[in-house]
Amino acid sequence: MVFGRLNSILMRFTITSLLLVVTCSAFAQINEVDTTRWQYRITATGIVLGGNVNDFISSSRAEIAHNGPKWGLYSGTSYTYKNRDHEITTNDVTSRNILSYGQRRRLYPFVIVSLSKSLRRGIDFQYQVGPGAAYRVFGNQNSYLRVGSAVIYERSKYEGDHFENYAGTSDVITKWRLQAFVAGTQSLPGGRVRLVYEVNWQPAFQGPNNRVYALAGAEVPISRKVALRGNLEYIHENVVLVEKSKYDFIVSFGLTITNIFKNHSEEIDED
Repeated sequence: MVFGRLNSILMRFTITSLLLVVTCSAFAQINEVDTTRWQYRITATGIVLGGNVNDFISSSRAEIAHNGPKWGLYSGTSYTYKNRDHEITTNDVTSRNILSYGQRRRLYPFVIVSLSKSLRRGIDFQYQVGPGAAYRVFGNQNSYLRVGSAVIYERSKYEGDHFENYAGTSDVITKWRLQAFVAGTQSLPGGRVRLVYEVNWQPAFQGPNNRVYALAGAEVPISRKVALRGNLEYIHENVVLVEKSKYDFIVSFGLTITNIFKNHSEEIDED
């Protein structure tokens, strides 16, 4: 029985990996159109546990960016799946899309549109939209650091209407939020380890409706475009449905495929 469940979990992991490889091939073809402007990163991590409790957790992210002379476009989709003893407990998708202008400058404006759905949080559908500005602290072909902020409007449709830390009776909550973020990658001397990090803080203007997302990852390159990857993810949200957890912590391991990092350190052009 245990081996049967383990085989089923491994089969799901294999199918997920194959789907990600197909996705990566599509990104690679787009990247070949203009290798100096198109960038992609595919990350697939997961963990399988067997025994008294059978867990399968998969966390993946696909990102593509176009860095034009004036306009920039970024689209990133993340997916988290968890199956415990044949019961799906997490099935979350988030798509973040950013249109920026003058992104080759250190300081530039952008507009963000984010769409998400979360079984773990009981969110049927959520969208965010708003303008912002980002500042590139430094950047080259191996490392970069960006900070930024935005003012966003958020609308969330939940599966229920009984919440922690919220007295409303509707299953729809709308909020204006401030979004502040730090994101970057740092290659250690010798290029044998890359550190990837992101912190996203979204306090609401009305009430204690705050949200925090943090990611820390380490990549060990095994070729110019492929690296072993380990992830730590932390999520906290003040307002959740009753009996839903406010906190999530995920540790996972897998692979990253990207064309962002080169063998030289050519600085990004600045106007």
